[in-house]
Amino acid sequence: MTGQDQAERSAHNGDLSHRGKHPIFPPGETRCVWMDAGLVSYQLCERKLDCDECPLDIALRQSFTDHQVVPTMQTALPEDRGTPEVRGGILYGRKHVWVRAGAEHCVRVGIEPGLASVLISPKAIVLPAVGEHLVRNKVCSWIVIEGGTLPIVSPVSGTVRSTNAHLAENPHAVSMSPLGQGWLFELTVDHAVEPDSDLLQVAEAAPIFAEDERRFQGLISAELIRGGEAVGQTLADGGQALCNLPDILGPTKYFRLLRNVFI
Repeated sequence: MTGQDQAERSAHNGDLSHRGKHPIFPPGETRCVWMDAGLVSYQLCERKLDCDECPLDIALRQSFTDHQVVPTMQTALPEDRGTPEVRGGILYGRKHVWVRAGAEHCVRVGIEPGLASVLISPKAIVLPAVGEHLVRNKVCSWIVIEGGTLPIVSPVSGTVRSTNAHLAENPHAVSMSPLGQGWLFELTVDHAVEPDSDLLQVAEAAPIFAEDERRFQGLISAELIRGGEAVGQTLADGGQALCNLPDILGPTKYFRLLRNVFI
């Protein structure tokens, strides 16, 4: 993209950001090109439209290519189809991800059930490419929901062995079965995964995640109280019932609260 193109896009987005009394975009901010394409609901560009070096752009483009799936891990790590909860036998990263060791220095990675439970209707899961080297505590995947794109970090370093092809057609599995069918990817690691300051056992992780969930619920409650005076069309007026919090708060506000707590 040329400098002139960037200037024109920035000017266009600046015009959009000032429309109305309550602009959607902060003044001077730039829309992500993937938002213009309709794949991402809300995403601000942090790189001045330098897409060539943007990890989200690279991952989204790779997501349109076929991912290699290595089946050997399936027998090493049978899917856990039980009730979603923080479980033993898994280590948890502080950024609400989990890692479970298999055979031959292979591990499986996913998001923990507390985070999964607040992801309302995921639209797409952007996974790393097979063969890509991931760095511990660095962003490697994205979950696209109404309102924004949630970055997911890798709890360990390693090389991507396979990705969960099931998520391409069933992104909701990441929230419906986070410890089972909703796993994200599998890595080959150099060393056995052990508990440390960033990888927690269940007894350590459970109270931390529970506190984050309480914080999130507190922020949601505060927003509902703050917005209680603004009453729009009611059912008696022919309106429709709002069935979930993103509908009540608005997807952008809901996503902002979610990101403030879980990322």
